Amino acid sequence: MSVDAGTPVSEFHLHMDRMTARDPFVAMAPFGGLPPFWCDDHGGFWVVTRYEDVRELLQDAHTFSSIDTMVPRITLGDPLLPSFTDPPDTQKLRSVVLPHMTPRKVDPLEPKMRRVCREFIAGFKDQGRCEAIRDFSQQYPIRMFVDFFGLPVDRQEEFRNHSETFLHDYQRQGEAWSSIRAIVREQLEAKLVSPQDDLMSAIVNGEIDGEPIELDAAVNLASTVFLGGLDTLASNIGWTLRHLAEHPQLRHRIVEEPSVVPAAVEEFLRLYTVTARDTRRAARDVEFHGVQMRAGDRISVMIGLANRDSSQFEDPLVADFDRKNNRHIAFAVGPHRCLGSHLARHELEVALEEWHAAIPDYRVVPGEQILYSGGNFTIEYLPLEWDV
Repeated sequence: MSVDAGTPVSEFHLHMDRMTARDPFVAMAPFGGLPPFWCDDHGGFWVVTRYEDVRELLQDAHTFSSIDTMVPRITLGDPLLPSFTDPPDTQKLRSVVLPHMTPRKVDPLEPKMRRVCREFIAGFKDQGRCEAIRDFSQQYPIRMFVDFFGLPVDRQEEFRNHSETFLHDYQRQGEAWSSIRAIVREQLEAKLVSPQDDLMSAIVNGEIDGEPIELDAAVNLASTVFLGGLDTLASNIGWTLRHLAEHPQLRHRIVEEPSVVPAAVEEFLRLYTVTARDTRRAARDVEFHGVQMRAGDRISVMIGLANRDSSQFEDPLVADFDRKNNRHIAFAVGPHRCLGSHLARHELEVALEEWHAAIPDYRVVPGEQILYSGGNFTIEYLPLEWDV
């Protein structure tokens, strides 16, 4: 597809069906590499897809605000924090969480990551098949997350269902957000009285500008971390397993050369950026790469397409474990860069190593239909099989 900057593109659909047989990355592919263009869907918004344009926009929080940005606009009542803030508030809120997401805090979790992975894999290995999303990619991250975050393990399925509804079912998003906040508030109030060694206790007992964080702010901040911890990593694992099931030469390399796993993780983060888009609002009139944006205009920032930009990445649709200078922005850039990037990387590396140590050869079950979702770009159903 070729369009001039600013040309309206009416067939660009930001939100796909709840579940679809069409790969959302394939559906978005025709719009990659385009200059900024206008889409009439949902009241109208700009779409930015090129790598350098996306980087520039995400780093300029003064011109492109994160406040009041949802497309389509959904009234949640209470904002996701720090997602829907601008500096300096963004940095103040992040400072409550960041000290607890460092390598020093995350790396000691590795033995448990491996133990949990092995436990789930052992549950289906001898059966010669599994539904990888339900049986593994959704189970492993949530088991790790509930302990790290400080949520009761016996309610983990309830938490996961609310997260999935919020991220993928736009008709019920407000309802899910209210449920998430109610659960988190209950837990935070308990940890304010009796703090534990977990992230929720750290948040509710944190300080901003030398003062205790307000409970409402703590609820919204913890609820946002809750969403990030329960969904995106599961999606990352699903896309990675699908790709490796379909590319045996890459699978064999991971089995024979485990040291390549960190590079493989970076490639799959780039190639399958599940938080494929972010949203911003023009805070002032501005000319941006050939288009005139007006104050208040909403902007869809296509991070997933930027990470497949051929001007930045040679053979961008190829998973190249030897790629040099992989400057992907799967975790975004600028003041809203993902808080949990180190935890996500570490859990992905462990998942790849443990899966392939136990199940080195596998394939998508012939005749089965892989199902996808276009909210956060997610695989909903991935049947795999192997010889036993």
